[in-house]
Amino acid sequence: MRRASLACAVAGVLALTAACGTTDDAHEKRERPLAAAELDLLTRSGTFVRTSTGLANKESELIAACMAKKGFRYRADKMARPAGSDEQRTLNMRDRRSRGYGLGDQYASGSHGRGSSPNDAYVSSLSEKESAAYMKALRGSGSDFREMRFGGGQKVTFSARGCEAESRKHLYGSVDDWVSVAYYPQNLNGRLTPLVEESPKYRKAMTDWKTCMRAEGYPYGSPDDAYERLRAAYHKQGADPALRNREVSVAVADGKCAAKLHIPSLALALRRSYAKSLPDDDKARLRYLTSVWRAAAARAR
Repeated sequence: MRRASLACAVAGVLALTAACGTTDDAHEKRERPLAAAELDLLTRSGTFVRTSTGLANKESELIAACMAKKGFRYRADKMARPAGSDEQRTLNMRDRRSRGYGLGDQYASGSHGRGSSPNDAYVSSLSEKESAAYMKALRGSGSDFREMRFGGGQKVTFSARGCEAESRKHLYGSVDDWVSVAYYPQNLNGRLTPLVEESPKYRKAMTDWKTCMRAEGYPYGSPDDAYERLRAAYHKQGADPALRNREVSVAVADGKCAAKLHIPSLALALRRSYAKSLPDDDKARLRYLTSVWRAAAARAR
């Protein structure tokens, strides 16, 4: 993305003057709190899940149509729009009761290749030459791949050619904006995590969570502690039935305690509150990307 022109690009979106606005205009925009949609994109909450599901489904439809024109079969995904509150989706008690944290699936012998999509199965049925042609149609050639870097050393590699790129250009205007919408807010959100975890309210909630978990028979220091200790056990002994049962029990107890104390809702409220501490340049870029995201959602309807 051309960072040098970002300020004017944002100004255009915000309907400022052609000269990027006056000093008073810029000050007013800096002082304006982030809007609900901007906070939704930043924290992946509120309207984010339903909107992004619709965008993903439309992108898949566009890829399928593009691939068909090039003579290849591609099955479009159709994800159901998720129901429930942000807290219910975060806790996902249904998955906890069946899979725990999902660690057992990772360590179970013979689990590699589970969940492969119909498109993967189709590609594997092609000859080497046909498979190469399929992937070129979908994602271009090796020389078409580019890299975008974000804060914290994060980098994303993506192709600017092929049916995937074309579908994203159609929805987002450019692949650069698609990548930025997908990763930049997430990167900003991660920078808020230390503020949330150091908040007195959150620390009190985690103390209460530990008390709740001890009553369930699990003396873990935090949800991360529970996850890491179970992962270490899998690494040491493999996915035996007793450990998988324990994983499910711990994950369910963790979820019940978190639900009882409304920890996901508290963490989300803190994130949305602490977003006001983000630097002005980050807020400006978030506003611009929210406008791109909402325009893409309108095209997907």
